[in-house]
Amino acid sequence: MKYKNIMSLIISGIMIFSLVSCGKKENSNVLLESNGEEVVVATSVAVTEILDALGVKVSGVPKTSYELPESTEGATEVGAPMNPDLEIIKSLNPTVVVSVDTLGVDYIELFTQNNIPSEFVSLESLEGLKEAVTTLGERFNKTEEATSLLSEIENKEKEVSDKAKGLEGKEILILFAAPGSTMIATSKSYIGNLLELVGGKNIIEDDSTSFVTYNKEDLAMLNPDKILVMVHALPDETKAALEKEMATDSAWQRINAVKEGKVVYLDNTYFGMSANLKVIEGLDMLSDIVHNYGE
Repeated sequence: MKYKNIMSLIISGIMIFSLVSCGKKENSNVLLESNGEEVVVATSVAVTEILDALGVKVSGVPKTSYELPESTEGATEVGAPMNPDLEIIKSLNPTVVVSVDTLGVDYIELFTQNNIPSEFVSLESLEGLKEAVTTLGERFNKTEEATSLLSEIENKEKEVSDKAKGLEGKEILILFAAPGSTMIATSKSYIGNLLELVGGKNIIEDDSTSFVTYNKEDLAMLNPDKILVMVHALPDETKAALEKEMATDSAWQRINAVKEGKVVYLDNTYFGMSANLKVIEGLDMLSDIVHNYGE
């Protein structure tokens, strides 16, 4: 039952995302403290890292197993990213709460209904990440820091893109695995977006949604050069379960990439559901994996 609940939350977030516009939504009722300082709350790890890189102090952070920036030491935990505690948030009297729009319209309306000043950014893709950096840089008067950060990201984009020119585009299958279920990441997903940047070819040509279900018999006919696996929620347990399935299931065993050990489990610190600032290192890592550098 635990597995089903976790997967239900994840899939709900993905499905609802399509209902949300890619732009930001802001509650304009923003007041500064009497001393003129902002009280900023971040409800996701990626947003927390962006604000830290811009030099914006945060008073509230998400409850997470991931390591947060040193600058957040002493900040109040405001609940899990998918289910923030509005009472804790309100107790901080924030001038603005910065969140990702992934969970949809209802999530956004929740802040409006509770009269919590808020700003939402889209981190569905690398372009969304860059737009978020620009938006938040302007919002907090950190345009110089934002420009520097964008330059770093764009330089890395160009570097890996140039590196891939003239190389054969490897056909890659990307799996998204969570407890009890596995889906396919399309080119519309964040990881699919990165794959294209490093010169890989997503073997699943579907850009209507970020993740799709699949039939193993059909996958066996596609026969990708390599399989990349994102693991989400209980990563060690999820990885062990998928490894066992691939080793024992006849459909998986018909795929050469499985038989030849060309299945790579991606580090979820760098490759998650949302774009994040670890993309600068992540692009190098993904480029090496796709093109077999160092092997």
